[in-house]
Amino acid sequence: TGGEILFQGRDLLKLKEEERRKVRGAEMAMIFQDALSSLNPVLSVGEQLGEMFTVHRGMSRKQARSKAIELMERVRIPAAAERVRDYPHQFSGGMRQRIMIAMALALEPALIIADEPTTALDVTVQAQVMDLLAELQRELGMGLILITHDLGVVADVADRIAVMYAGRIVETAPVHDIYKAPAHPYTKGLLDSIPRLDQKGSELYAIKGLPPNLMHIPPGCAFNPRCPMAQDICRTEVPPLAEVDADRGSACFFWRECLDGTDSH
Repeated sequence: TGGEILFQGRDLLKLKEEERRKVRGAEMAMIFQDALSSLNPVLSVGEQLGEMFTVHRGMSRKQARSKAIELMERVRIPAAAERVRDYPHQFSGGMRQRIMIAMALALEPALIIADEPTTALDVTVQAQVMDLLAELQRELGMGLILITHDLGVVADVADRIAVMYAGRIVETAPVHDIYKAPAHPYTKGLLDSIPRLDQKGSELYAIKGLPPNLMHIPPGCAFNPRCPMAQDICRTEVPPLAEVDADRGSACFFWRECLDGTDSH
């Protein structure tokens, strides 16, 4: 409802619709979490991949099909030339996700936004998809914004993390700093909720309470009803995103105490 969305020095909210269309796909692309509902069920995957080239690059259908096969091979879909005419329902969940990645990569954008790209995939396929994304990111030199609840995935892929609660960033830091010493009680609660090999047989920690209704966010810090460190000031004032050090910030009045009480993860 307000603010800016800055991309390569431009505010995307101020662009005309025709200018935005040129940005989508060509300069930035998105990988959605549910590949089956995001892909068109009545078009072959080859037609859907090829459309990027016919619309944005003016290629013929034959040229676009050839490019589609190249993309499918790039994301390691076996027998791509034979499968380019198949429909989304004829692929497994992991293969459909690879097709979504291929579609996002088609025009080699500067930035890819991946929204829970491994949802509903088993652990082995999750690892394969994330390894593929990381490899392609290095190969093409593109930026990657990963939206996820899976902190295990984050640890392997991200350089920097922004932790959000109730629609607001509550902590931001380089990935290793957050895992080593979180500076916000919510981040600490998320990390404590991850099963650990050195705590076999112990009860799994869970953050108490429920996330707030975004139509009725509580006064003060939105996390205060669930926070074990909450005091009176937390219930009346919204903490700013304070500078913890030169490269990280925390929206907590008691981030120092949070750091002091951290166990290493």
